[in-house]
Order: sequence, then structure tokens, then C-alpha cells
Amino acid sequence: MTRTSKELSSRWRIGPDHEVLETPIGSIRKGPLQSRITMKRKDFYFFDFPDWVNIIARTPDNKILLIRQFRYGTKRMELEIPGGMIDPGEDPVGAGCRELLEETGFAGQSAKIIGKVCPNPAIQGNSCYTVLVEHAVLTANQSPDDMEEIDCLRVPAQDIDRYIRDGLIEHGLVLNAFFHYDRYNNGRAA
Repeated sequence: MTRTSKELSSRWRIGPDHEVLETPIGSIRKGPLQSRITMKRKDFYFFDFPDWVNIIARTPDNKILLIRQFRYGTKRMELEIPGGMIDPGEDPVGAGCRELLEETGFAGQSAKIIGKVCPNPAIQGNSCYTVLVEHAVLTANQSPDDMEEIDCLRVPAQDIDRYIRDGLIEHGLVLNAFFHYDRYNNGRAA
């Protein structure tokens, strides 16, 4: 069930927001919200990020490309899938193919969106897409960003569940991507 604009406007008065801090990956913004029922008002802070894309790339021999890279938030190496920010004017599939090539050197065919989520609607307004790329093959050298050092792994598709169960993959958006992948493979895609 989705809330309609009419229902939203009958319950809440949303004031204009403004930027508090600009960063290379997005900004922090602040805006007022007032209940039309209780008349209570509060300022909310939220992250204004671009949309993101995660890529599940499957090779012709049914392996999934995983990457291992350092993440400053957890201050450790994380096992993930390729992904990144969608540039202005770029569509999720194009961004996914670009990120896949940059981070792994792989390219493929039949790229398509198999899922979309709101990463954290309490404090973010962006979306994260999951793009499936079939028949991924190595076509170039990796060309990661300045502060990226990425190891690329080819993992048999049937081992992904074990990697998740054993806690080798803990990134929430990557786990969500594999949820969409499982639904897609079982004919329940969104």
C-alpha cells in the first residue's frame, strides 16, 4: 500500500529544506516537518545522495563476480558486488555496465534491472537499483577510482548462499541485490 499525495498533505506540512553540508558523495540537508494533527514541528536532517546501482554479473560458466575492497565506514575489507553512484543523466543499466567495467574489467550482455529499493527512507531519498549482467567476460583492465584497490573474485553461483549464511557478505544493499537475484531466478522478479 502506498500513501497518496493527498493523504500526505492532509497529515503533514513539509517546509523547504536547505543544504547544511556539501560533500563529494552528496549533501546533508535540513528541513522542517509539522503534523497537521498535533501541530508539533521538528527539523529533520537527511542525506541527499544520487541514486546508486549494484551489479550482479554472471559469467558464461555460471560464476558471480564479487569484489573485495576496503570500506572506511566499517574500517575493514568487505566482500561485495560491483556498484557505485549513477552519474547525472545516466540510466541505471548504463551506470551498472560502466561500474562493472571500471571495477572488474568485465563486460557482458543482456543487462537489465531486476530490483530497486530505497536504502534508508528515514534519512535518505535516493534509490539503489540492482542490475543483472549476463555472459560477463573480461574485456579490459580494471580502472578503479583514485582511492579504490579492488580484488575481483569469481565465485560459483551455487556458493553465494553459503557466503551469505557464513557472514562473508554483510553489506545490506548487496544482500538485497541477492534477494532480487533469487526472486528473478525463481520467476518472482519485481
